[in-house]
Amino acid sequence: MNFSKHFSSIIFFIALAFSVFLLLAPMPLGMAPKVLPAAAVVLLAVALWSTAVVPSALGSIIFLFAAVVLSVAPASIVFSGFYAGATWLVFGGLVVGLGVRRSGLDVRLINTLLKRLPSSYLGIVYGIFFVAFMLAWVVPSASARVALLVPIVLSLNKRLGFEVGSKGHNGLVLASAMGTMTPAFGILPSNVPNMALFGAIESIHGIRIAYAEYLFLNFPVIGIGSVLIYPLVIFVLFKDQPKPAVGSEVTKSWSIDEKKLLIIVMGALFLWLTDTLHGVSPAWVALGAALICLLPKLGLLPPKTLSKEMDYGPVLFVAGVIGLGAVATHSGLGKLIATSLLEVVPLEPGADGTNFSMIVLIGTVVGIFTTMPAQPSIMVPMASAMASASGWPLMSILMAPVVTWIMFPFFYQAPPVVLAVALGELKILWVIRMLLVYMIMSIIILLPIHFLWGQSLG
Repeated sequence: MNFSKHFSSIIFFIALAFSVFLLLAPMPLGMAPKVLPAAAVVLLAVALWSTAVVPSALGSIIFLFAAVVLSVAPASIVFSGFYAGATWLVFGGLVVGLGVRRSGLDVRLINTLLKRLPSSYLGIVYGIFFVAFMLAWVVPSASARVALLVPIVLSLNKRLGFEVGSKGHNGLVLASAMGTMTPAFGILPSNVPNMALFGAIESIHGIRIAYAEYLFLNFPVIGIGSVLIYPLVIFVLFKDQPKPAVGSEVTKSWSIDEKKLLIIVMGALFLWLTDTLHGVSPAWVALGAALICLLPKLGLLPPKTLSKEMDYGPVLFVAGVIGLGAVATHSGLGKLIATSLLEVVPLEPGADGTNFSMIVLIGTVVGIFTTMPAQPSIMVPMASAMASASGWPLMSILMAPVVTWIMFPFFYQAPPVVLAVALGELKILWVIRMLLVYMIMSIIILLPIHFLWGQSLG
């Protein structure tokens, strides 16, 4: 453990030194004036979060302070995370989670789950992963699904004897998050990057993607492959022995608070399911649910909950992560990296395997510096140039980067994972290790299969 902390500190100080170098380096001719300072601040933030040398919320505050003091972007961009939906999803999830625990509804749900889940850790991981995946077909926001699932899994962890910080605890929370997000990249309306790609393609190229076309191309490998492989990765990395609490399965009659909270949660779920009809963001639905929970007399949490029981660390953390993506995009850092890669990667007609690998490489690198929801805004405008260089149809170029969304190396790239880390109090280094292992397995197994599947479809 001491070695791990020492190694993390070394990595952080190396990154810090490089960040200072970028900040002090002379600006090359023709480069946007804020690119190098933005790169310095982004590198600092990524180093703070990935090495965990300070608490994640403090890392966000350091990033926000550095970004605004160094004027790498306007304050409205730096602090954009505070009015982003994902941040308020975290807030709503935290409040509803407190309500779930206070009312005892979590105990009732967990008793029901325990009767249906296998007793082995592998079986529990697969069970949670599958339930989370099925929710992706009906709730159109991965962040909303994570906000709904994680509080329940936290209560399940307590019943199974997994303390916060244990391998078992981290594994089950990650099973719920990755289960509801990763396979859903093959289902068009189920994740934000999917819809960002859909919108960018329509607005820039005038092409409207069909639901069935997208599903048939991406779900067989991205969706089914994730459901089969990811739980195994989680099991191997986080294997633990469940120790179910004894004598806690006594069935009690429903309390008033349980009934109130069930109505609130079911109402939120209904609004999430029908968001295409009413147009209200899942984040504002979660905020409304939190508000009802806090209303005097009508709700089930005292207003003082906000000042005495709420931990605002996760809210600050998520706001910082979202701000990082906005800064990278606004400063031109992400676009610079993508265009620079396009100039050096070998795209040429007839070299289909190499072309696919290079497009995936570009998409992966862009995702690291801009986060996945912002990746399409950079990749889609470049698609015509890549199509000309490779000889590929435009639609093939546009669809190729989709597979990069399941093989990202850092947690901050995916807002639903950021939410899970915040709500579940996960160990960031363990999360990154899992992401890297799955990324390697995806490159070895899923990437070639997805390429061959796409080729077979023409």
